[in-house]
Amino acid sequence: MEDNFSIIKILAGHNKNGPVHEELPAMPLDDGSYRLLASPGLALGLAKNDLISLNEEGKARLLKHGGNFCIQIYLENLDEAKISRITELVHSKLAGSIDGTGGGALAFSIPISNGFEKTNDIFDQVRSIAESEYFYSNIYKNPENPNDETLTDWADKLET
Repeated sequence: MEDNFSIIKILAGHNKNGPVHEELPAMPLDDGSYRLLASPGLALGLAKNDLISLNEEGKARLLKHGGNFCIQIYLENLDEAKISRITELVHSKLAGSIDGTGGGALAFSIPISNGFEKTNDIFDQVRSIAESEYFYSNIYKNPENPNDETLTDWADKLET
């Protein structure tokens, strides 16, 4: 991880008690924006190396896509041996990283240069190991709406 980073709180959603924030490492930039140093495990629409701004409530606005997929997996139990196997697979086959393993969520950063087909092939193997589905959390224009599968411009270009 880089020196001089900050921990920022990004609004990930709301529950019955109010707003839910996720803490992420980020590099503060001179213009008041941030470069994310890890992909989120809860927040949607963001990934490692994205440039973002935050409003006073912690809602992130994407300023520039950073070149990574954020893939999230939610599960109840995952032992260290499985995490190690998954980490090795993702790193060796996709040059990706696992950025977080807290609270039953795994967050991965995968360079988009791998494309969808190769990434899906490897994450199908991850799904078998983890025994849980995976989710691309930053490829949709409206990630808060699970019924809207409209891709972001950069993700749509990868498809064609």
